[in-house]
Amino acid sequence: MKIYFDGDSWTRGNEIDEEHRKSRRFSALVSKKLGAEEKNISKGGASNNRIVRQLLLENDISQYDLVIIQMTYPERSEIFRERAKKWMTITIGDTPLSNWYPWQQRKKWLEKKGINHHFWTQYYKEVYNETYGATYEMIHAATIRSHCKANNVPLILMTNNNLVSKEKFDLDLEVPKYPKTVGAHPTEQGHKLISEDILRLL
Repeated sequence: MKIYFDGDSWTRGNEIDEEHRKSRRFSALVSKKLGAEEKNISKGGASNNRIVRQLLLENDISQYDLVIIQMTYPERSEIFRERAKKWMTITIGDTPLSNWYPWQQRKKWLEKKGINHHFWTQYYKEVYNETYGATYEMIHAATIRSHCKANNVPLILMTNNNLVSKEKFDLDLEVPKYPKTVGAHPTEQGHKLISEDILRLL
């Protein structure tokens, strides 16, 4: 049995110490319980665009027995850096509109990477809004569901955006029952409880 996992830092297991992350995050716990091979391609800061791109274009999902995907905040996007030949996440945190990061420090990092923060500031002021985000969240969720159904692979679709989202998911992760670290990611106990809820859904 092979299980495909994708998501952002929650699925990656951020803030579980590096030595134990790959054995104590919920994907490892679920896979161990089911005696399955785990493929976890999640990444901190990932966008729904990235999750869908990897599902449709970079992996043959028909080779898996189960797909477990954690969708994330719809304001995240991604761009392809031609010179570096790699995809990069863009968020409102890459603009002075957010207080997530110290801006001067973030600004230097963006300039070093060749990211035009003036453009993205205008994007988040003039283009992106709640309706835009909610619509694309629905499109991404429908795409994931349809692709898994077309390949006859069972899917559990989760989100950590449930406090805002109007979309219905199999499992909402932003709830008090899952204890979190100061950095707002699940603790080891949180991952254990998430794994138990996934197994109950199965």
